[in-house]
Formats: sequence, C-alpha cells, structure tokens
Amino acid sequence: MKKIYTLLLLTFSLSSLAVSNYYPESFDSKMQKGSLSSEKLKSAIFEVLSETHTRRKGKADLIGCFADQGMCYSQRSLGYKGARKVLFGKLHLDEDSNGYFVKDVYCRKVVTPSQTNIGPNTIPNSNLMNCEHTWPQSKFSRSFSKGMQKSDLHHLYPTDSRANSIRGNYEFGDVNGGSLSNCEASHSEKPGHFEPPTEHKGNVARALFYFSVRYQMPISPRQERTMREWDIQDPIDAEERERNEGIYSVQGNRNPFIDYPQLAQSITDF
Repeated sequence: MKKIYTLLLLTFSLSSLAVSNYYPESFDSKMQKGSLSSEKLKSAIFEVLSETHTRRKGKADLIGCFADQGMCYSQRSLGYKGARKVLFGKLHLDEDSNGYFVKDVYCRKVVTPSQTNIGPNTIPNSNLMNCEHTWPQSKFSRSFSKGMQKSDLHHLYPTDSRANSIRGNYEFGDVNGGSLSNCEASHSEKPGHFEPPTEHKGNVARALFYFSVRYQMPISPRQERTMREWDIQDPIDAEERERNEGIYSVQGNRNPFIDYPQLAQSITDF
C-alpha cells in the first residue's frame, strides 16, 4: 500500500516538544508542566485552534497577526465540496499495484475506480460512499458557522453509504450484538447507539474531543465515558498522525488530541 503523499511521522506526549511550530511557546510550556486547570486548558486549546496565528520561520507561532514578524493565517473553511475532494482525493486515497482505492472506516469496504469516481481530488458517488460527520450535523453549534463545522476535516471520514445512514445522529457506544447487514465490522442498536470497528474507535474519540473544544459543545456523560475508554483502547497510530498533518496543510489547524496523546486525560469534563 502506498500513500499519495509522504510525511514525517513522529510520536509525542505531554512531556515532549510539540509536533510542529503551530503551538505557541507559552501553550507548549503549559502542556509540559501540566499547570492549567481543566477549564483553563479547554480555553487555551480553543484560543490556539480558533485565533489567527503568525507563522515565523524556524520559530513557534504567535497568537495574533503580526505581519512584521511573519505570515498570518487561521483555520480555513474549504467548503463542503472542497473538503470532500480533500477527504476522498487526498487524505484517504491509497494506491497499490491495481491502482487507486479508498477504504471506508465503518465496514472496511474498499471502493475502486471501477465502481465510482476514485482518484486525486475526486468525490465518489454518494450512493456508494458518503462523507461521515463524526459529530452529527443535526447537533452542530449555533454559535459558529455551520459551513465551517460541516467542512471541518478533523471529524470527516469516508463511510459506506448504508452504514452512514444507519448511524445517523446516534451517539457512539459499545453495542451487544446488532451487526449491520453486509457490514459485520460495525454494530448498532436502538435507542441510538453505534459502535465502529476497534481500529476506528480512537479516531472517533479524538475527533469528538477536538470538535467539543473547538466549537464549545458538550459531550454527553455516557458518550464521554466511552470515548475516554476508546481513546486508550485504540491509541494514535502513524496513519492518524499523517492525516493530521495533511489536514493542517490544507485547513490550517491541527487536532491537539493527536499531537498530545495524554491531553484528554488532563480534561475532567468535555
């Protein structure tokens, strides 16, 4: 298997240096010292994610725009079509000896060009593969742009269309039985719980942690307990770090719950 692009992959913890200069020195220092309370920590993360940054050559970013010191940038909203082109045509586009393919995260199904549009900057037929919003659109925050939330790549994943429809806006949780038809990797039960494959559980948890802090939305107590378990059960891997780098390159912000693996444990209530 060969990714379309190659990126440097490194492992970091709260006691290590930040994965990139995206995080200001003051923020990274506080992460290493663990000196912030849970609420102040969430506020600090929100500031880093939502405010304008000044990128300085060879140095950590500054929060705020200081044009005399470097380039100013902030999180970009790619638009839903643009986000899907990146999602299917870059972040999750793989290639082997037989050509391009995209694998969905709920059913482990592989989609190829013989079935639908697959390739760089393409969007597959939505009847076959959908763009899953890990944080359901029906539960978006009214305090922030719906378009930005809808196109935020940190919580978007390629999924089998039928599984995507069955999940709907169900909360995530552990399910006893309830395998989906033609999708044994995931499980669903009423009233309203959905369980993805084990290898995707940590990704779900860290996407929800990110979305909760970035858009200042609470995670329900039951779902939060499960997400904390899944975060540990399915730790960050090289593919997830690579995806985070790819999103940063096009969207202009990062998921700190990937860059700082122990970060969620420092927050007592999402």
